[in-house]
Amino acid sequence: MCAGLVWRPAITSASSITPGAISAADLIQTVQTTGQYRGKAAFCYNIMGRRAGFTSTSVLNDVVEFANGTAAIPVLTGVEPLEIVSSSANDTNTGPGTGANQVKVTYIDASNNLVESAAILLNGTTAVAAGFTAIEPLWMHVSTVGTGTIAAGNIRLRIVSGSVECEQISAGGNMSLSSRFMIPTGYTGYLATWNSHAINNDQDLRMRAQLDPTTRAFSAPYHFIDNDYLPSNTGSSSFPPFLKIPALARIKVSTLSAGTGATIRAETTFVLVIIAN
Repeated sequence: MCAGLVWRPAITSASSITPGAISAADLIQTVQTTGQYRGKAAFCYNIMGRRAGFTSTSVLNDVVEFANGTAAIPVLTGVEPLEIVSSSANDTNTGPGTGANQVKVTYIDASNNLVESAAILLNGTTAVAAGFTAIEPLWMHVSTVGTGTIAAGNIRLRIVSGSVECEQISAGGNMSLSSRFMIPTGYTGYLATWNSHAINNDQDLRMRAQLDPTTRAFSAPYHFIDNDYLPSNTGSSSFPPFLKIPALARIKVSTLSAGTGATIRAETTFVLVIIAN
């Protein structure tokens, strides 16, 4: 197991936001500048997602880069061995290569904590052990890079057996774009903003989360918590009313695309604030 950073702040009383007491901009600014909200540990995440190519026009496709051949993000149990591999020999720490040399992965571990992995040394098209297990990868980013300053190929985090993909840094970038998050233990999440774009075809986007739509308590099935229909080559911004997401709930954006071609894209970004309970 690679050593990494684990956030485990002291737990105090239940976190809450008084309706009308603070705007989305004020909340985000407070958390970003102080790392707290009303004396409790808090973090603000800008979750970016992108998908090009879809499996169907009748099945919801999760907005991630790594799942072009499948509709949904794979569900992990926390015991699957993971590895990382690139489609380019230039993404390597040996040499070092001109592309990405090392990456880090942020994920939710088997104890439901949010963890950042230690740096993982790439070896081009030869897979290397990730050194950790996860129940939900969140994002992956390049931590050191060669003269090319970007990933030379598609860098994939995948399950060793069967090579099921879990995350990807696309060639030409330095961070994955997966429109998903999971609220770690001891926290409550609040959806502050989200915006979306439809490129080259209509997109019927759905924000989905594992919560009971009445009580806001955790519920294993994903339920719609917001939606946004976008005609081709348009975009929109939304400011949900601090929608509450409970601890251990996963949240993601999915879409019903009007087409399936590789030039068709859906892009979305949402801002999520998590506050210690």
